[in-house]
Amino acid sequence: METMAVRLAGSDADAGRSTFGGAAARVAGAAYRRTRRLLPGAGRRALDGAFTALTGASSLRYLDLSRGLRRRRSAPDRLFVGWLLHADEDGGGARVHALYPHAYLRRVGINSVILRKPRVHYAPLAFGADEVARLVAARLDVVVFQGVHGAPAVALARALRAAGTRTVFVTGDLLGSDIAQAVDRVVGASDGLTAVAGQDRDRTSVIESALDAPPGLAKDYTRAAHGKRVRVVWVGYPENLPLLAPVREALTDPRLAHYELVTISRGPGVTYQWHRRRVHHQLMECDIAVLPVGESDWYRAKPNTRMTMLKALGLPMVASPIEAYERTLTHGLGCYFARTPAEWADALYALAEPDARRIMGLAEREIVLARYGHEAVGAKWHALFRSLVPGRH
Repeated sequence: METMAVRLAGSDADAGRSTFGGAAARVAGAAYRRTRRLLPGAGRRALDGAFTALTGASSLRYLDLSRGLRRRRSAPDRLFVGWLLHADEDGGGARVHALYPHAYLRRVGINSVILRKPRVHYAPLAFGADEVARLVAARLDVVVFQGVHGAPAVALARALRAAGTRTVFVTGDLLGSDIAQAVDRVVGASDGLTAVAGQDRDRTSVIESALDAPPGLAKDYTRAAHGKRVRVVWVGYPENLPLLAPVREALTDPRLAHYELVTISRGPGVTYQWHRRRVHHQLMECDIAVLPVGESDWYRAKPNTRMTMLKALGLPMVASPIEAYERTLTHGLGCYFARTPAEWADALYALAEPDARRIMGLAEREIVLARYGHEAVGAKWHALFRSLVPGRH
């Protein structure tokens, strides 16, 4: 589940807005997502096209592009970078793989522009011929496809490359093998995600997700604990609620009778409905975070996005031992790793006392803040762009 977006310094104003108002767009988007999950592949594609046409979700942001072109004329040696997003600020991937790096680049003087920011997550790219021609003619140094893939995206990437623009595909999920073959560089948020490039691993880079928590916000351990209840919190997409099965089983252990599970998601049957402006504070009102992960390649390749967010908030956590998590925190110090329900129960019981939770919640936090903060991750993106376009800075 995506988490709260902080105010993005240097972000550009919207252009090419939806024909819906903000509230109507949110209602329509929710209905669209619910319906889409029920349809087979062909039905999903038809719904995607109809919804995109209705909302204008894939419009090129002409105003931002024009601003970038003006900056290019006044500072021709500056890198000129454009971002095609899969969602707006409510999309976690859009924030941590595009909007936060974009904001950093703007702060350090790079000519970075958001070219597409649809309100509907994963709305298919549907630029018209005029939009494609305008974008190709702009001769940006680099265009980044953030989670945007499919045949229209592949065609656009090839047109941009033919015109001399370098292209990058960045993903936080194990998808996009089609566009991975059409771009100059594939960026995965974990080592496992570079598999989307197939055999062309020499064209891949790993740039982890930028920290998705408001700066300076952390759990206040000086406040008295709220009674004897221990609140175990999970945040995620509704389709991932079944992953909580080992946690639910662990919580039947008699030692954990005073523990309760709190879920933050969308839809029925959860404790709190997810909202990016509330979720961080809801998390900090809880005591222990859990990060169970599935066994498929899709889950095993997941990045550490949620783990670093929870650590930034100062929460102790128990997690499944996937590679990205094990590279981020140390078992028994910054978190506990658990595989079986018995291991989950033992780890949760080890955090029964407030002092134990405080020590683990704050352990390795400063390392995470330094390694995955916006400055550190933004600098990696800057270095990548400079390597793709020598002579620009």
